[in-house]
Amino acid sequence: MAQTPGFRLKVLASGLHQLANKCDKASSDLSADATPPAISTSGWTTSAVTAHVMAERAAKDVSAVAAHFAARAVHFNLEGTAFTQLDQHGAAQLRGVGR
Repeated sequence: MAQTPGFRLKVLASGLHQLANKCDKASSDLSADATPPAISTSGWTTSAVTAHVMAERAAKDVSAVAAHFAARAVHFNLEGTAFTQLDQHGAAQLRGVGR
């Protein structure tokens, strides 16, 4: 990714955990919506079959997006924890320098 002169990103462990929670919620919401609706086949069998196939494909796509959000949530939580540990390790090293 190209560097933007003067651009700074401030990362906080709590922000990564908040982002993880939002991704996890989005994943849950999408998973709940991924069930294809029931479609009546009355007199329009061909159209109903086509609509059902398309609904199943859409549900599969939504499930894939939900899985991606869930994976990102796990990643952000791990990064938030690692960031905190790295920060604590750095602080401990700095305390050792002053002794």
